[in-house]
Amino acid sequence: RNVVLLTLINDRPFSKDDVKSHNIWNLFYHMLISNNDLVTLREHTGKLLIASETLQTWLESSYGDYLQFTNEATLAELRHHWSQYVSVDVSPKSKIDVSVRDGMSKRVKEIGTSNFAHGLRSAGFLWLSGLEVLSHTYRSYWKTGVAGGNTADCTKLGQKSHVNPMFAVSSSPLGEFAVHYGSDPLLGFHLTETFRRLYHCGEKDSLAAQSDRLVEAAKTQFTDWCHAFSALVRSRRACVQLFSGEAVALCHQLQLGTGDASFYTKPWKLQPLRLDGHAGQIASRWPFSDRFDVIDTSNLGDHVGLINMIVATAPLLRTQATSILCTESLLAASDDPTSSLSAVLGTDIVTFSLFIGLAPTGLLAGTTLEAVSNEAGLRSISSPVGIQKQSQYRLRIHWKSPYVQSSPAWPVSSDKEKTLKQVSVDADGLAAWLFGIYKKMFAKEDLSTLFSGLQSMQNKHYSTDMQRYTRAAIVALIRVLKTTVLTDWDRVMTTFLDMVESDRTLLVGSNSLQELNMHLALFGVWTLPVLAQGPRRIQKTFNLQLRPGSDVEGVLGRPDPPPIVHIILSVPRKSLEVFTSGPGKISSTPGVHVSVKQQSGDQQYENCFHTFHCYFGRAFQGGIDGGPDQFEEDDKGWLGSSDLVIMCPVPTFGLLTGPRSSLRICLALNTTPENMGLYTQKLGPLLTVFETAMDNRRRVSICEHPAFMNTENSIASQQKWLQLHTIRTEAMTTATAMLDANHRAKKLAIRVVFIQGSEEAKALASGTSVSVAPASSSMVILQLGDAWSRRLVFPFPVQPSNSKTRIARKSCWIEVEAPIYVANQPDPFDMWTLVHSQPDGSLSLGSIPRVNLDVQPPISSPAKKDQGWLSLLMGGTLSETEKYLKDHDHDLSTHPKIDLKDSLNIIIQSVAGFHPKEAKGRPVQIFQLTLSRNQSCHTLIFVSGLHHDLDLGSVVLDAWVLPLTIERVQKLAHGLQGLLSAKPPPVGVLLSDRESTLWKRLLPALAERCRTWNHKASCEYRTKGQVPLSTDEDQSPLCCCGEGKVTSSFTEVKQWAPFAQYVTRVAIAPVFPVPYMESLMRFPDPKVSTAPEPKVSTGRTLQKQECDNCKASSGQLLACGGCSKVRYCSKECQKVAWRAHKIVCKK
Repeated sequence: RNVVLLTLINDRPFSKDDVKSHNIWNLFYHMLISNNDLVTLREHTGKLLIASETLQTWLESSYGDYLQFTNEATLAELRHHWSQYVSVDVSPKSKIDVSVRDGMSKRVKEIGTSNFAHGLRSAGFLWLSGLEVLSHTYRSYWKTGVAGGNTADCTKLGQKSHVNPMFAVSSSPLGEFAVHYGSDPLLGFHLTETFRRLYHCGEKDSLAAQSDRLVEAAKTQFTDWCHAFSALVRSRRACVQLFSGEAVALCHQLQLGTGDASFYTKPWKLQPLRLDGHAGQIASRWPFSDRFDVIDTSNLGDHVGLINMIVATAPLLRTQATSILCTESLLAASDDPTSSLSAVLGTDIVTFSLFIGLAPTGLLAGTTLEAVSNEAGLRSISSPVGIQKQSQYRLRIHWKSPYVQSSPAWPVSSDKEKTLKQVSVDADGLAAWLFGIYKKMFAKEDLSTLFSGLQSMQNKHYSTDMQRYTRAAIVALIRVLKTTVLTDWDRVMTTFLDMVESDRTLLVGSNSLQELNMHLALFGVWTLPVLAQGPRRIQKTFNLQLRPGSDVEGVLGRPDPPPIVHIILSVPRKSLEVFTSGPGKISSTPGVHVSVKQQSGDQQYENCFHTFHCYFGRAFQGGIDGGPDQFEEDDKGWLGSSDLVIMCPVPTFGLLTGPRSSLRICLALNTTPENMGLYTQKLGPLLTVFETAMDNRRRVSICEHPAFMNTENSIASQQKWLQLHTIRTEAMTTATAMLDANHRAKKLAIRVVFIQGSEEAKALASGTSVSVAPASSSMVILQLGDAWSRRLVFPFPVQPSNSKTRIARKSCWIEVEAPIYVANQPDPFDMWTLVHSQPDGSLSLGSIPRVNLDVQPPISSPAKKDQGWLSLLMGGTLSETEKYLKDHDHDLSTHPKIDLKDSLNIIIQSVAGFHPKEAKGRPVQIFQLTLSRNQSCHTLIFVSGLHHDLDLGSVVLDAWVLPLTIERVQKLAHGLQGLLSAKPPPVGVLLSDRESTLWKRLLPALAERCRTWNHKASCEYRTKGQVPLSTDEDQSPLCCCGEGKVTSSFTEVKQWAPFAQYVTRVAIAPVFPVPYMESLMRFPDPKVSTAPEPKVSTGRTLQKQECDNCKASSGQLLACGGCSKVRYCSKECQKVAWRAHKIVCKK
C-alpha cells in the first residue's frame, strides 16, 4: 500500500487542484472504490510488477532513486501482494467481495450508536467539541466504505462500487478480511482549526455537513503532503528504504552487519534475515552502529515490549545532542500515568536510564510543550449516556543521551580532561538490580500470584503484561549493559545466576534455567563451562552422568558433539485445531513453549524453552548425522495442510542425561490464567498441545544448526560486536553509581587519582586547599590550589550544589559525590531550557522541539464566545502539585516555573483578546517583561500572530523579542515612546527576580526553536562559550546572529519599524507537566460534586504504603514524624520531599 501510494504520487507532476490526488486518496483510504479507481490501481501495480522483476531492474526504474529494498525477501513479498491486486476477483458477489462487505457490516453492528473517543486526537485541544461528529464519521466510514461517509465521494461512487483490493488482500494467517476495527482515515490528520471554525466561529451544521467539512480539510492536507513529497523526490532529498519483517530482529541484524543471518525475517516464515538488498551496501560498513540520528518506533513497544524495543534500537543511535529515540504507547500501563513508565520498564526510570545510556527528556526537564492535558481530558470523559470511556492513554517519550542533554553549550575538553559517558557500579548491586527486573519480567511464573493476572485483565493494563519477554530478552538487556556499564562482569553474572538458581518464588521459572544459560552463550555475553565445550569433554570435570556414545545416534552420537543443538519437532496439523474455532478463524494467540522432559524414575526433570522459530512445511531427514538436510515451507501457512515445524535450540547435555527411551518432547501453552481458563478442558491441566517420544524419528530429529543458519558464526558475530563496544578503562576518569538498599541509583561519584610524585600529588599532600564549584547540571570544577583545576563531567545530571568532597592526601585522590538530579527537584540551572553545541559549531535544543512557524495554520482573532477552548488548554499547564502550591504559597520568589506558566497564560490569553479588560476584546500584540521589585522593563515581546502547533496539539505565538540594554534604550527612546500610544496599549508582565532569570535562560531556546538563519562564525555564544550570554537585568541573553531577520508579519506593522533591526524571532508556547513524572490536574467528573484536594509530594499522586518521594513499596517505610500520613524509605527521600510536604504536613 505504501509503495503504491508513494509511486503514484511521483508518476507525473501534478498541481494541488489536480484530481489525481483525489484518485490517490480514494485508493489509499476508501474500502469501496469506483471502476475507474480500480483500473488505475491495476494498471499501476502492473507497472510495479514489471519494474520489480529483480532488485537491479527496480534500481534502474524511475522509482529506484527514492524507493529501495532492504532485502530480496521484502521485494518478493511486495510482488506477491501486487500480483494479487492485479488478479484478485472483486466482482459483485465474489468471495472477496462478500468477505469485505460482511466484515464492514459486522463492524457497523458492533459500533451501534455508541460514541467513540479514540478519534478525538485529530481534534487536538478541541477534543471536547469533536466527540459527536468524529463518532459519526467513524460509523459512516464503516457503513459506506468512504472516508467520513462524505456526500461528494458517496455520490460519485453510486451503487456500482468495487471492493478495494488494497483493503481486501492481507497477510493475515487465514487470509480473512483483516482491516483493524479502529481504522478511520481522519485519524491521521490535524483537524483542530476546522473544529474551531465549526464550533466556535459560526452556527453548528448538521453532522453530515460537519463530516463533509472535516473530510475536505483532510483531503487538502493530504494533497499538500503529496505535493511536498513529490518536491522532495524531484530535488533528490528523499530516499525510503523498505523492509517487511520483524522490527526487533531487523535492529539486531543491523547491529551485527551484513554477515551470516542470525535471525529470521518474521515468525511463521522460513526466511533468514539477510541484508542482501539495496540497503546492504550501506549496512556493509560494519559495525553498523552510531548510524541513526532519529529512530521512531511508533507504538511497537506495546506489542513487543518496551525493553525489547529499547535494547534493539539504542545501540543504533548516535550519541549526539540531536540524536533521539522516539517511543510511543497507546495502552494504559496503570490507572495513574505517573507510574506508567516505571511499570513497563519493571524498575525505576532513573536507574534504567543511567545504565542504558538513554533517558526520557521529561525525566530531566520536567516540562514538555506537548499539550498532554488533551490526553488527560480524553481519559476523563465519563457519561452514562452512550459514551465509551477512553481506555487508551497515548504517551510519547523522547529518549536522549543524558550526558549530552545536560552538558553545557560549549564544554571545554583536553587530553587532561577526559570524561566517561558510561558509568561504573558495584557488581553485587548491579546483579541485584538485574534480578529485580528478571522477577518483574517473569512474575507470572510465580504460582503464588498467578491468578492476580486476572485483575490486570479486568483493568486492561495490557502494557504491563510481561509475557512479551523471554529469557532471550533479559540476556539482550545484559548484552547492551556490557557496553554502557563498567563493572566486574564476571562477578555480576555469577551473582545474578546464583540469585536466579536460589530463587524459590518463580517455581515455574526454574524450568527455564537451561534456556537462560543457553542464551547467555548464544549472545556471547557469558558462557558457563558446560556450554563452552562439548558435553563429552567436560563429562568427568563436572561429573555429568551422560549416556555413552554407543547408545546415541546422529549429532548426539559424535565423539565431541556441540554444546548447543536444535530440536526439530514436527507438530501434526490436527493438534493445532484446538486454536481454531472453525474454518478461517483463530480463537486466540496464546504463548507457547517447547518442553524437554526426562521421565526416568531417578532422573526426572523438565526444561522449558520459549524462544524458537517455526514454519509450516516439512524437514527432510538424510543430512549429516541423520538430521534434516532440507527444509520446505508451505506458503499457504495456516490455510494449508502441512505440519508445523519447530526449530528450538537446547543445550546438548540435557538430551544426553538419563535413558533416551524416557525423554519426551512436547509443545505446551504457557501457564497463565488466560490460557488455563480457555484451554484446560481441551488440553488438560498441563496445557499440552502435542507430545511425543524423543525416539519418534518421524516427529523429532536433532541437528547442529537451524535451517539456513550457522550457530557458531552467529555466536562469533555477537562476540565480535561486544569486543568492539565493551568499555575499556585506560586513562579514563570513571563515574560510579551508588545504589540504595532497593538497588536504585541515588548518587554519582567521580574519583580523581593523582600519580604519586606528580606536582598535583605533592600539592595535595602538602595540604593545598581543595574546592568544588558547580558549572552546570552535570559538571563541577575541581580546583586544587590556584594552579590546577579539572572539569568533572558526570554521565547523568546531578545536584552539584549538594555535592560532597572526600580527600585522601596520602593516597593521592579526591572524590566528588553528588545526588542524582531528576525533574521536580530544585534546579538552579533550569536544565529544560538548555541549548547544546554540535561538532560543527551549530546549536541544538535539549527538550524543547523545533517548530516551523511559517507552515503552522494561523488562528484568527477568536470571538468572545470562543474563549472556552483556550481556557481549557491553558488550564492544563499546571500539575496537581503546582496548582496547590499556587493557591497556598503566595511567595512570588519561590516557584519561578509556576510564575512563568502564569505569565505565559497572561500573554497568550491577551493575544487572543481575552485579557486584560482594558483591551476590550482586542488582541494585544506588545508585552513588557518587567521586574516587580523596581518596575523596570528589560524585554519587549512583539507578537505577530497566534498559530496552531499541530504536532504538539497546542498553540504557539509567532513573536519577536527585543532585550533592552542601556545602550539600546538610548537609541530607541523615540520609538519606545511611540509604543505607549498603541491600541490596545502594551501589557506589562510582572516578574520576580527568579522568574526573570528563567525568562533570560529560556529566550535562546525559543529563538533556536524557530530559527531559519545560521549562526555566524563570530557568534557571541561561541566567543563567550555560554548560552545565554547573560541573565542580568540590563544585559541581552541572545546573540546578534538572528537580529533583523524579520518577515512580512513584523514589517507590516509600521509602528514596529524602529525595532526591526534589533528583534529576534521566537516561538512562545504553553509549558505543560510531564505525565509520567507528576500528576496532571484532574478534569472534573460530572458524577462527583467536588474535586478531591491534590495530594502534594514531589508531584506524584500518593499511594498507600509507598515512599512519598520515589514511590518504592519494598523495604521498611517509616512514617513522617509530623503528620504520620506519608511514608519514606530513607532519610534522603524525606529531605527531598520536605520542601513540598511541609506545606500540608500536620494539616
